[in-house]
Amino acid sequence: MKVVDEVLATVTGFLATRTSRRGFLARTAVVGSALTVSPWGFLTRPQTAYAAVCGIDSTCSSGYTVFCATVNNGVNRCPPGSLVGGWWKSDGSGYCCGGARYYIDCHSYCSCGCGGRRKFCGEGCRNCSCGCGPAGQCDQRKVCCNEFRYGQCNQDTGCTGPVWCRVVTCTPPWRIPAWNCTTTSATDQRTNAHTAPALRDCTPIGREYTAIGGPGSVLGEQRTPELGTPGPGGTYQLFDHGSIYHSPGTGAHEVHGLILEKFGDLGWEAGVLGYPTTDELSTPDGRGRFNHFERGSVYWTPGTGANAVVGAIREAWKAWGWEAGPLGYPVTDELGTPDGRGRFNHFQGRRTGGSVYWTPATGAQVVLEEIRDAWARLGWETGRLGFPVTSQAATPDGRALYNHFERGSIYSSPATGAHAVAGAVRDLWAAAGWETGPLGLPTTDETAVAGGGSQDFEGGSVYLSPATGAHTVTGPVRTAFRSAGGPARWGFPAAEPETAGGGRVRQRFERGTAVLTTATGAVIFG
Repeated sequence: MKVVDEVLATVTGFLATRTSRRGFLARTAVVGSALTVSPWGFLTRPQTAYAAVCGIDSTCSSGYTVFCATVNNGVNRCPPGSLVGGWWKSDGSGYCCGGARYYIDCHSYCSCGCGGRRKFCGEGCRNCSCGCGPAGQCDQRKVCCNEFRYGQCNQDTGCTGPVWCRVVTCTPPWRIPAWNCTTTSATDQRTNAHTAPALRDCTPIGREYTAIGGPGSVLGEQRTPELGTPGPGGTYQLFDHGSIYHSPGTGAHEVHGLILEKFGDLGWEAGVLGYPTTDELSTPDGRGRFNHFERGSVYWTPGTGANAVVGAIREAWKAWGWEAGPLGYPVTDELGTPDGRGRFNHFQGRRTGGSVYWTPATGAQVVLEEIRDAWARLGWETGRLGFPVTSQAATPDGRALYNHFERGSIYSSPATGAHAVAGAVRDLWAAAGWETGPLGLPTTDETAVAGGGSQDFEGGSVYLSPATGAHTVTGPVRTAFRSAGGPARWGFPAAEPETAGGGRVRQRFERGTAVLTTATGAVIFG
């Protein structure tokens, strides 16, 4: 490229001495384009810069037809009012990265028929008029003049107008259902060097488009030329049913359908997701589709729609097995919590659902099924428990599952259900050994009673009041206490049970003492 740069400087310097400033700028632009498209061809072959940009036979007198991209706002497709009438190819085209380049003739439709044995309709029946390419660019080939048809495509339409313009593709035309072409081949190697400034085949987007099937792919035909994204270095192109985005860091990838709509809703590549890093792919279970992006993913199923998962929540979902894990597919985008402190996504789960909640202080934590249901009943993160500070985990004995939250915990087992433990009750339970201690797992939530509260566990109950704090009541003492009127009659327990002489256990309450004879199970309040 150093040699090319030196020659460019010499050539532009030569032009500058022989033209006005405006003419010099125009000529150097053409030379620069020629060096970009075909540097050695321009420097070593007897041709003009215009020929290097547009290839040979680029004049109106050459007899060849203009490219559609030249007369169709830069879009390489047949204009409205035309149909594909036939095709030929040129092998070893540099424009198709060394593969075959296919040239497709777009013929004008006829509005009033051909009459007799004629194959082409007259001037008054065509959607275009014979002329040359637009002024100001080098593709000056004929427009709507050549009454010639290869005829491998749309053979059920026998009467057409002349060739309006030419489309090029690196995809064999017979692989494009909409074009209705046969495999009968024609070859013209001379057209190997035909091109136009608006045609860009062997670009990252062009290579991606060809790799997925070109106009015969899920994207369909082009709607725009390649365009630059607002961010530096990026390009994109719109198609009938999707888009291809490219950046130097991510490569070129297609996005289509409802995932594309979600991508757009979230700000395209400038939004939270960034550029795509994969094409749209099928999930391993075959139920859904997804694209990964620089900073997130969008997953879709018929039942859930398309939802975005990003950042730390996406990392937690990934760690739990993506959609194949217990969370399943996302059923919401990432959303902000009502208090503004955190973010969350809800997921399908395997029974009643799951969620991942995140705050800067707690990180991203997974809450599932019955535990999530219990947390929801208590007001989610705005309720008594606050945000989760752990993901769901199993207890050491394997009997139950739990999540810890900012101000409490929820424990769940098939035998006991899911119940929250918080505040002074949780502190007492934790000091006694959690679920492996004498109380076991909670069997109820905390309930209000006589100005205080109580909560039942497998091995007893915890009663608490502002005056006495939290204390356990177990076994025969709990049974007798409740039968004798409970806190309404005897007040709340004022101390933990203590061993007394003679095989007895004593526990003080606000308005009396219970004495248990362990040999007989008899309890006396006094």
